[in-house]
Amino acid sequence: MDVANIGVTTATAPATLEDSVAAVEAELTQAQIDLEHSRAQLDHLTRQQHSQLGPLYDKLDQLDLDIAGLRATITGDPEDLRRLQQLYGTGEHAADPLTDPLPQPAPPAIDPEYASSLRFTEPEGAPEQEQPSPAKVAQRLYRDLARRAHPDLVQDPVEKERRSAFIARVNDAYRRQDLYELQRLAEEWAVLNNAGPEDPTVRQLWLRQRLIWLKARIAEARVERETLLSSPIGQLLLEVGAALVLDVLSSRLYEQINVKEQELSLLRQQLLMPR
Repeated sequence: MDVANIGVTTATAPATLEDSVAAVEAELTQAQIDLEHSRAQLDHLTRQQHSQLGPLYDKLDQLDLDIAGLRATITGDPEDLRRLQQLYGTGEHAADPLTDPLPQPAPPAIDPEYASSLRFTEPEGAPEQEQPSPAKVAQRLYRDLARRAHPDLVQDPVEKERRSAFIARVNDAYRRQDLYELQRLAEEWAVLNNAGPEDPTVRQLWLRQRLIWLKARIAEARVERETLLSSPIGQLLLEVGAALVLDVLSSRLYEQINVKEQELSLLRQQLLMPR
């Protein structure tokens, strides 16, 4: 009998609320890193798509114009003529959700309550100062977040990765001049870096509220990532991996070019046939 272990329990102590919050904070960090990794992959693929597959898109555009021109000449149909004029006016080919570049999402509206809170306060009777423009507010938020959250300010590798993912979101929001998202990021940074009250009673309530907030942000990050990956290119990325996406897209474009070249050849033969 091991006397040294008498009275010692081997059961694991139940997780405290502090432990739960710490675990969910780590979960949020990972969810945001995953989101930014997927976003960076899709952005990179979109840039490569434009630079490497551009000549194929140009060839498709020209084939569409040639086909529309021959068809309008053969039929004389007003609808075919309208289609030809439309193509000459826009240079667009038929939309393809897989091979066409990803659209840029429209930035959300500015939160009026937050914007109004950033106004300067003056003593009563002082002349009213002009409210800062959204661009100035965005610049102020961007600089403040970059100053406080820069990865070079820490040494811990995990914290560096967290900050790098956060700054990537800040840079993206500022590039799009998305003031609403910058406001949310400022709030997020303030919440995540707030140690909270020390009084035990007050702290328990604070921890519960923090847990709710963290879980909501995790859900948002996961939904946003799922939305990105639900696009045709996102689905292709999941299916074949980043290394093969452009190969698959180029194969798809070559198939479309081949079909249109055959269609153009038939129209040319039809044009030469005696009427």
